[in-house]
Amino acid sequence: MAQSLRPGLAKSASGLLRELCREQRTGVLYIATTNSLLAQFGLSEGEITFLSFQNKQGVEALEAFDLALRQDAGIGSTRFASNVHVPSSKGAMPPTEYILEQLASESARPPELGDPKSVRITEATRAIVEQELVELIGPMGTLLCDEVWGEFNSLDLILEALGRELPDPAQTGRFRQNVLKRLS
Repeated sequence: MAQSLRPGLAKSASGLLRELCREQRTGVLYIATTNSLLAQFGLSEGEITFLSFQNKQGVEALEAFDLALRQDAGIGSTRFASNVHVPSSKGAMPPTEYILEQLASESARPPELGDPKSVRITEATRAIVEQELVELIGPMGTLLCDEVWGEFNSLDLILEALGRELPDPAQTGRFRQNVLKRLS
């Protein structure tokens, strides 16, 4: 059954989601932006298990939705539908709390794919990092890995340093996500 949510909650996407999660709801929250873009948040017993925005899913959808809200769009209308099929995510989903924090601008990066601070720095780890970087920027990735690898003692710092070398913030996010996904 679809229902419009209380107007007071419509001020914040994170407020809407936080309320539904707290109530352990199952269904799909549809959020239409003021420039007619649609975000879908699938919830299963209060956990966000699906996120779609502008043909993107998961972390990429979250980043695109957050960017749209920061730039020129606001939340136009919301509707929560229970008793509907909740789509499943095709990729790794960040934890619910991370999604809520990201929308509230309280967090910096997704911890869903493993904690990069606890990953051991091995040759296998380096090979994965290098492969992902080379896929994004070509052979220059090998040189950048050589420069950065010995400077830092944690994967988190290595990914941060390499990410600064990428020209596009979306590329940086994808690079980090791909590395952590392969390491988990």
